[in-house]
Amino acid sequence: MLKRFLISVLLAQCVACIFVLSGWAAGDTAFSVTGLVKHPLILNTGDLTKFETVRVRMNNIDKSGQYQGVFDTQGVPLKHLLDICGLQKEDTAFSKPVDLAILVRDASGTQVALSWGEVFYKNPAAVSIVFSATPVMPHHGASSSQTDQLKRKIHFPKLIVAGDYYADRSLEGIVNIEVVNLQRGGKSQRIKELFSPEFNLTGAVNKTLTVRDLSAYPRTEIAAIGVGEGKGYEGTKIYQGVSLADLLTQAGVKPDLNTVIVFTAPDGYRSLISYGELFLSAQGRRIVIADREQGELLKRNGKFMLVLPDDLHADRYVKAVSKIEAVSLKMNPKLYIIGVGPGDTNLMTPEALSYLGKTDAIVSPEDISRRFAKYLAGKDVLFDPMPLLKKQFFKEANPRLAAAEIDKAFESERVKAVGKIKDAFAAGKSVAFLDWGDPLIFGSSRWIKDFFTDAEIETVPSISAFNVANAIVDRDVTCGGSVILTAANAIENNAALVKAAAANGDTLAVFMGLKELKKLIPLLNKYYKDSTPIAIAYNAGISRSEQVIRSTLKDILSKTDNEQEKNLGMIYIGPCLDKKSSECH
Repeated sequence: MLKRFLISVLLAQCVACIFVLSGWAAGDTAFSVTGLVKHPLILNTGDLTKFETVRVRMNNIDKSGQYQGVFDTQGVPLKHLLDICGLQKEDTAFSKPVDLAILVRDASGTQVALSWGEVFYKNPAAVSIVFSATPVMPHHGASSSQTDQLKRKIHFPKLIVAGDYYADRSLEGIVNIEVVNLQRGGKSQRIKELFSPEFNLTGAVNKTLTVRDLSAYPRTEIAAIGVGEGKGYEGTKIYQGVSLADLLTQAGVKPDLNTVIVFTAPDGYRSLISYGELFLSAQGRRIVIADREQGELLKRNGKFMLVLPDDLHADRYVKAVSKIEAVSLKMNPKLYIIGVGPGDTNLMTPEALSYLGKTDAIVSPEDISRRFAKYLAGKDVLFDPMPLLKKQFFKEANPRLAAAEIDKAFESERVKAVGKIKDAFAAGKSVAFLDWGDPLIFGSSRWIKDFFTDAEIETVPSISAFNVANAIVDRDVTCGGSVILTAANAIENNAALVKAAAANGDTLAVFMGLKELKKLIPLLNKYYKDSTPIAIAYNAGISRSEQVIRSTLKDILSKTDNEQEKNLGMIYIGPCLDKKSSECH
């Protein structure tokens, strides 16, 4: 158990998620909280009931006027879940979280963006993940279409944004919540006299604007109560300026719930507002770019200032705004090849979990689909890639095919499988190809890369069976200077490699060699002594099945003849296996 703990903590920090509850009821829908968090979460709707919950009424009417009912909902504020995860912001030069975005996705691939501020600087209950909803039935006079909407099945967990006037961001059946850092703007630095004579409005707009004077725009006036993390309460002030929504409309911002607006000051201070909170909420009209305070032109910390009067803290205010950028966070569909580790689910890395949350469909071997079912809820499994890995596997899966038909059928099935992925792309969906261990070390997903461009595919590495096997073998396999990762067929075709490794005292670490061990021993004996130590780590990463057998080249076959496992084993050969780490230099 100690070795497995060290693997998790020291090798890859692989405690990939925290299960709030250990029990998972059949049919429960799971969702993940990933991204820039210290402790990613996997939760289901049953888990949400164990938190301190809130009740919020939600009018489900979208911006097009479509009515979907009024409901009293019960759920958990998103802020509480993110507090449990803990923030892990990498941009240490600007440590405040006010420029972060939060992306929420449902099982169909629909995504909406929230700002950190609307989750943390508003009433926490306003943005919640709900697990139940009770319809608010009208007393009389309602049409049958209205009552039908109230009786419809709601897919939980559901995101509700109660502060929005329209419910376009209230997604049902969510599968992932991801905290992202756009890292826009320069490094944070102190400036004695903070000032910018103009600001540029750029990005996902029809035309860029350079604004030096607000006099050409409709004016507005708001009162804002200033409470910040630094000086605390700073009083109530009256600001005059222009509605930010009017400015963005003038620039032709694209109506997209994946869009966020990023503000930058000359000292590198940054802030972020989501398109949804600006254009779907009545409070959004009150967000202003001010050029006057208490009737006077902004001079100190001016010339323009972002003011959000309805935030509970003033930390998103930006003094001396110099740049406003509209950024679309909508992703182009991609194929992500994701390593899930060599065995137990806790060996899946946080990065792998985060990327899995970006995807809407899955290509997965049956074994991974079964063991990682909690992570895959709500995602369609397109096909099992294992029969398509090698022609021999395809032949074994299709025993009735004549030998002459195998080649043509094999290539045809590969093309059909790839077509399913490309169909998902056409529907705007990203696809995860799940692989064991590290896909970049003898991965089973290598064949799929021939069908996609580099721009369409991204590999997310994970822990290899080699890493876990090292801890099981408990030797410094690099004590001779090098360790060589290879496979059985590579050794058979490269005797010079074996000869050089033996001469240097290097360690050979052989993948996929158990079935070929009898054939390998004669080749190894040409260059290694009979007394050369050999170790085999069986089922590395599968906690209840792990074991190691130590022997020599002379005796290893007699010691392993009765072993039932013929696939999952890492073979080590070399003098380092005879030494404890303390003996190695």
